[in-house]
Amino acid sequence: MADFNAPYEYVVAQKSEGKWRTRRILLVMLYILYPIFALLVGFLTRLGVPMLCFIPLSEWMLIFFTWRYVKLEYEYAIVSGVLTFSVIYGGRSRREKITFPLRAATLIAPVGYRMHEDKLELFDPEIVYNAIGDSDSPDKYFAIFTSEEGKRCVFYFEATERMIKTCRFYNPASTVVTKVRY
Repeated sequence: MADFNAPYEYVVAQKSEGKWRTRRILLVMLYILYPIFALLVGFLTRLGVPMLCFIPLSEWMLIFFTWRYVKLEYEYAIVSGVLTFSVIYGGRSRREKITFPLRAATLIAPVGYRMHEDKLELFDPEIVYNAIGDSDSPDKYFAIFTSEEGKRCVFYFEATERMIKTCRFYNPASTVVTKVRY
């Protein structure tokens, strides 16, 4: 039997697909074009020639401060029935996106079932939180709830067996249980 008093955490890495692949490609192009542009400016202006030694340092700084925004991980944790969703940038910095009690969810269900999708469509969420790292994941779930500010929200996540059991424990009336991989 699962211990529902113990905290539950799950981290999903964002796959390089769609807009994230495009952003990575654009950043790599920037990393290649930046030193070329800096060399051209340095040689054409003659004032910039002594400054050329700073190109490697500035290139490193550019990579250090920008690459983390295309290397994302999504973390969701449940402690005492309260779900906290955070985005981790490059494994270094974390930004909390939303916190809500599982009891506040009006529906926690798998994505792809017409009956549940109709309820989601009728709910008409204003804010969408996405913690799905792979668009082809077969274990996609969503939770619809109203935030403390009164906004209708949906939270998409990749479900595990323990996550579903925990949701079922804290909100049995609204949780739809299906078979998942993990």
